[in-house]
Amino acid sequence: MIYVTQGHEKGIGLEIFLKSFLMLSREEKSQVVLVADKSALDQNLKDLKLSKSSFKDLNVVSPKADATLPLSTTTLVHALNIITPDDILITLPTSKDQLILNGKNMAGYTEFFRSFYNNPNIAMTFRGISQNVLLITDHVALKDVPNIITKDLIVEKTNTTIEFYKKYFSTFDEVIFSGINPHVGENGILGKEDFIIKDAIDLLKKNHILKFSGPYSGDTLHMHNDPSKDQLFVYMFHDQGLAPFKAMHGLIGLNISMGLPFLRLSVDHGTAFDLYGKNKANPSGMIFLFKQAFEVTKYVINQ
Repeated sequence: MIYVTQGHEKGIGLEIFLKSFLMLSREEKSQVVLVADKSALDQNLKDLKLSKSSFKDLNVVSPKADATLPLSTTTLVHALNIITPDDILITLPTSKDQLILNGKNMAGYTEFFRSFYNNPNIAMTFRGISQNVLLITDHVALKDVPNIITKDLIVEKTNTTIEFYKKYFSTFDEVIFSGINPHVGENGILGKEDFIIKDAIDLLKKNHILKFSGPYSGDTLHMHNDPSKDQLFVYMFHDQGLAPFKAMHGLIGLNISMGLPFLRLSVDHGTAFDLYGKNKANPSGMIFLFKQAFEVTKYVINQ
């Protein structure tokens, strides 16, 4: 099954879901379960001028509301309590103040999963039409990046991503790494932090038959893109990787969590609160996501 959690009730998540769901085949619709608050869903149907009869094939689960928790959290936790390793989780966009675990605000879905499953090496990756990106660090302050990155962290997240992509998507031909500093530190002139990346690459080469290269300067890493190969681009911090990815792919990209007991997917954009209720949200990213989710289902079955 494919479980979809509603995200922020005042964002465009439910809108892009509803628009995309209508484009699915009857067989595909039967595999989708929406975990959402009934009143939030009804409000979106009203705003979009969509009749409930158009969604008679939609399986909806509405968890009991908890006045102490945001709906993004209650619907997510409900899905996590019923999902199995054979299922896929799709999370719709929310804001960071809407994800609370054990009384603490989480910095995003990935951080929520890391705490929920007690696994700090769950990796944030992005998949577009022609590029795959792994972020070694994600929602952390730039000043903290050099202190967080270690050889072990690079190796663990790279290994996790290689194995999970092999299970759900395909086998990589090549893994390409960025440095941390401009010009990869100029052999220590601009910083010595990049030496640990070289050490991590050397260790990975001993355990895989894939081609590993780098580290290269982050501002030119995208220029190593080769459409004839299935490549993974490994960036050391959030904006270093996502600026070129989003410039290249726009809304047509997936945010994928690697290292969970199941596959988790999301669109690569946010809540767009300014578009809520206006019937103007572009569902192309969600359409791409559904297409990829059903392709994953077929890929896993055929392995």
